[in-house]
Amino acid sequence: MGNRLFFRNKLGYFSRTVFTANILAALALLLSYAASFIDPQQFWPIAFFGLAFLPILLINLGFIVYWFLRKKRYMLISLLCILAGWNLLSKHINFKNNNDKMVVKADTILRVMSFNVHLFEKYDNPKATFREETAELVNTVSPDIACFQEFYSRIRGSKQFVKHLLEEANFEDYYFEPASQNDYEGYGQAIFSKFPIINQGTILKNGYGINRIIFADIKREMDTIRIYNVHLRSFALQDEDKDFIQKTASAQQIKDERSTKRVGRKLKRAFTNRSEQAKSLRQHIEQCPYPYIVMGDFNDTPMSYSVNLVGKNMYNAFEEKGFGWGVTHFGMLPLFQIDYILCDRSIRVDNYGIIKERLSDHYPIWADLIH
Repeated sequence: MGNRLFFRNKLGYFSRTVFTANILAALALLLSYAASFIDPQQFWPIAFFGLAFLPILLINLGFIVYWFLRKKRYMLISLLCILAGWNLLSKHINFKNNNDKMVVKADTILRVMSFNVHLFEKYDNPKATFREETAELVNTVSPDIACFQEFYSRIRGSKQFVKHLLEEANFEDYYFEPASQNDYEGYGQAIFSKFPIINQGTILKNGYGINRIIFADIKREMDTIRIYNVHLRSFALQDEDKDFIQKTASAQQIKDERSTKRVGRKLKRAFTNRSEQAKSLRQHIEQCPYPYIVMGDFNDTPMSYSVNLVGKNMYNAFEEKGFGWGVTHFGMLPLFQIDYILCDRSIRVDNYGIIKERLSDHYPIWADLIH
């Protein structure tokens, strides 16, 4: 009774409604933190909160502004919850490095790059133009090692893009592992290197077609470094699913139970499949005899279980040297960082950048590493 009288005396009807909504938003924010360590295979709905971390955070900031103008003491509800996860904010927004310009690197620097090229299908350019633009971009970045997801190339003939990229970007070696191919063409993942590749392979456990993990052991002077090219399970949303998600909620859409269940099943399957893949990769890493670098398209946010499991005891290049809002995907919902460069702790991150070129639906990312 005392609590009821307290809120009744202190808050009007509208503010009491806002207070209730604020409590729910604060709880949702705490659940989004929990998504980073709770396995979706054990409780998959928690992954939705991790996916929605940024919108939930913005909502809580809105409540702080509201209470600042109304009753300042109630700001503490959201403010304390945000402060509780303050260290997690650096996974999304960072100001550790105010210079992401690419410079001529020293010989001690190992420059790496990752790019999901979306089968070289640009929205407003023909495929051939996209391939040429990608080759020019790679030549400009001049990485020592480049990982590509959804990579497409002819297998035979004069139009093999792997050979063109080798020549244009001065790579010495490559490993192209198609997820699907015929006698003429294939698509999958590729690792290009300016150093010899002495071993290579695919993690077959928990692979899903084009969504899988390949690796290559690269000999660099006296060192051997293992490179993992990661492409975790996507949501596999079709155009009708994207339209359903993006449309403003309406009475008819709410009643569209079939579409809701279809999208829900795809999201659940992707969350749990990525958890399985992350565990397989983690097991493989733990048996790796060399220093290792993991990069690619994780199809998941920094708050996810899969990203945090793989990145355990590793440096995240964005967290170490990133600047600004770490968005790497600008497709359906341009809010997310889903592409990463991670390395073990024997390797130091010297620089990091996101190249804001809209070639694919992903931005290319790069990092300068020292080992």
